[in-house]
Amino acid sequence: MKQSIFIFVLLAALTIQSAKAQESNYINISVDAGLVANTGRDKKFGMGGTIGWLTQDNLLSLNPNNYISLSVKAFNNPYGKGKLISSIKNDNDDGFNYIMPLAGYRFTQEGIANGFFVEPRIGAVFGASYAGFAFSPIAGYGVQQFNFALYCDMGFGNKTSAILKKNFFTPGISIGYNINLN
Repeated sequence: MKQSIFIFVLLAALTIQSAKAQESNYINISVDAGLVANTGRDKKFGMGGTIGWLTQDNLLSLNPNNYISLSVKAFNNPYGKGKLISSIKNDNDDGFNYIMPLAGYRFTQEGIANGFFVEPRIGAVFGASYAGFAFSPIAGYGVQQFNFALYCDMGFGNKTSAILKKNFFTPGISIGYNINLN
């Protein structure tokens, strides 16, 4: 886990250096809701959030409508007698929690403010006694500074997690807001 966090911080530091030449930088904050589709436990509604940094791509494709992203996502899906808030950090076995540091590339129709977007994201996933590879694509529509999107978090690990599976799939919806840093 410490090694993955170090890699994430290193990527962020390298990307921030190139951000000085960028025209558009945004902080994206979103609320995410969904449920783990392949759980071995009862299916309950889960919630989480994502905080990320989007910077206009002047490095790879030189397309001003595309953005490089770095983000961290946290999600909690309670089960059994678990409640949405109280199952986040307690000694009971009543919630599937995970954190995902992610790197992605956002393809947009007309820039960050308006139009459709698609953003494939990859990274790592960490939970209580669970770690693995993460893939989390998101697609949606931007209106002004708001994003309305569908996502699917996928985690692929070697150990059985709290949902009694080695892998998980969490489809859901996301509502986000972009804060302009320029």
